[in-house]
Amino acid sequence: MRFFNILRIIAVLTITTLAAGNKAEAQNFGLSVTSSAGSILVSNSLTYTITLTNFIPGEFPIVVVSNVLPASVQFVSQTTSQGSFTNYGGTNVFYLGQFVNQIALMTLTVRPTVAGSLTNNISVVITNFAILPAPLLTNLITFVTNAPKSLADLAVTMTASTQTNLVNDWITYGVTARNLGPSAASGVFLTNTLPPGVILKSVSPNMVSMAVGSNRIFNLGTLNNGRVTNLQFTVQPTNAGVLNFSASIGSSGTADPNLTNNFASTNITIINYLSSPLFVVTNSGQTLNLQNGLTEQSILLSNNFGTNVSAVRVIVTNLTKQLFNSVGVNNGNPYVVLNTGLAAGQSVKLLLQFSPRGNFPLANSQLQAFAVPVVNYAPPAPASTSKLLNISRIVPLANGTVLIEFPSVLGKTYTVVYSDSASFSNAAIAPPSFVAPANKTQWIDYGPPTTTSAPTNSSARFYRVFLNP
Repeated sequence: MRFFNILRIIAVLTITTLAAGNKAEAQNFGLSVTSSAGSILVSNSLTYTITLTNFIPGEFPIVVVSNVLPASVQFVSQTTSQGSFTNYGGTNVFYLGQFVNQIALMTLTVRPTVAGSLTNNISVVITNFAILPAPLLTNLITFVTNAPKSLADLAVTMTASTQTNLVNDWITYGVTARNLGPSAASGVFLTNTLPPGVILKSVSPNMVSMAVGSNRIFNLGTLNNGRVTNLQFTVQPTNAGVLNFSASIGSSGTADPNLTNNFASTNITIINYLSSPLFVVTNSGQTLNLQNGLTEQSILLSNNFGTNVSAVRVIVTNLTKQLFNSVGVNNGNPYVVLNTGLAAGQSVKLLLQFSPRGNFPLANSQLQAFAVPVVNYAPPAPASTSKLLNISRIVPLANGTVLIEFPSVLGKTYTVVYSDSASFSNAAIAPPSFVAPANKTQWIDYGPPTTTSAPTNSSARFYRVFLNP
């Protein structure tokens, strides 16, 4: 029910592009009527939009608009931008009251019950109006057919990270539309609904959509049997809580034998920062790493509070360059995560990497550190999500870091997994994932924040590389 109400709104808002209407005008007083379709199937909804204008100076008419429908239609609903309305015996009346220097928008939605030619008659009666005493009249003709609908099982699913997110984080979740057949589905609409307090930042791929309240509606057109359409939504929640995101799918020109999979929803938990800011400052100059072509700078993170924290997020604000090793964005600012405990009085060095290369000003006031929950960086099952690659070289470097080299495909995305156990029983992802710049890629383990500790702090460290799907 929720989805088809939204479809009705779509028809109201887009009819001027779907069907031409009739107009009756006198000087600056005008009547325009359009319909949501020039032809329609029996039992489908048809919406008329009536627009009345009066820009005649000095005239204060009282206006009544009447819409007389034939007996072959079933009344669904009507709206008006001003005044009131009634519906009785197939006649829909809009009482606009005193009407001057205005544009009034009225809508009427009906459902034809028989095939044939459907004529809708609209008239405007004006009183207390010297210039135009006679009523305005117009009509619209719509062709109604009873052609059978195609049969297609439309379905929608949603995927979202189970990580705990913080207020103002940029979060990405996926919505997938499918046609499970057996026929093609025409006139398919996908609706994505946001909870209150959530800002839509982007949709990928970039598609034309319509905003109706908290709904974002996409016209997917025709989905052939077996067709899959994936959308990625990036949003920014501004309030803490368990937020419900939902999506629905439907078609005005297709019979769907299974409506149970036309709706999907997912909950995303949003929390506030856990404590006051921790202390963080730069503690080195900026240097160019010729091995990876990035500008690098060390920062010192200190826990000056009397309690231990489980993990720390460092946000870098007002950047003029890309924070290359960022793992997320909060309110437009990138951040890195030290995903291990920091005891009271303890300090740790983190390496920030920037691109494109070149030195730039970075003040301590641009760094903010907060205690956060531990992020679950456990790698997913490789068999279902990615492909395990062979590492061609593992080289300990003189500065205590470790370089790994592996064959790659230009433009593909890869993820490194590391462990201090040869069995990988305690493996973790080394974020972020990265795009291969060539057919051979070198990746350096330099310690925090990408890994929880420097490789020299461990008696042994083992690596795996996965090609992401």
